[in-house]
Amino acid sequence: MGFGLGLMLNLSAITVAPVAHAQDSAEACGAMAAGDCRIAGLRAQFGLGVAQNKPAALALFEAACDLGDPLACTEAGVAHASGNGTRIDRDTARTFYIRGCKPSRKALCRDHGLSYLDPKSPVQNLQKGITILSQACVVGSVSACEGVAQIHASGAGGRPPLIGKIDAIRFYQQACGLGSSEACMSGAALVSTSPALSLFSHTKASMLSLACQQHFLDAACVQLSNGD
Repeated sequence: MGFGLGLMLNLSAITVAPVAHAQDSAEACGAMAAGDCRIAGLRAQFGLGVAQNKPAALALFEAACDLGDPLACTEAGVAHASGNGTRIDRDTARTFYIRGCKPSRKALCRDHGLSYLDPKSPVQNLQKGITILSQACVVGSVSACEGVAQIHASGAGGRPPLIGKIDAIRFYQQACGLGSSEACMSGAALVSTSPALSLFSHTKASMLSLACQQHFLDAACVQLSNGD
């Protein structure tokens, strides 16, 4: 968590040079180091101390990514996925996510997402945090999967209640498969909260089976034997 909360520090120390909309992103950073260029992108994206300029922010993220900053690659991916400073292009977003959120960087990617959930951060942004945590989950971060599941299960994710629960079950199932017995039990319990979720009975049984057979949780084994 500590690294994640430190990702957005020193925003005021970086100035943002004007970036032409059509400028090659490789030139956007100028003499800035990759990390400073990413921070300049954040300032431009959120309008922190400079005029908000989302296309300029994207150019800075892409340039910082090319300079080797994995967090900038993820930022560019989020921008392309959400149409933030550009049109929505999920294929391009995926190419940036692959460069930023790799299995070898799953903890870094998780902390990047968590940094957007920090209420003290000047760039707190729940949806952006969820998006990045979801990518961290995809590449194997158990805690990222659990975090997104908890957000959706609580109704804080901004989705209709039933859809939020379905999303939560999906992320609990992912965390369960990655080895979290707690996620197995939480996901199974969530399925039981509404008759509308009965379509996920097989998913519930699968999670209980993992909790029983791989983690030897008596509570899971009892539920399976009772057909709960």
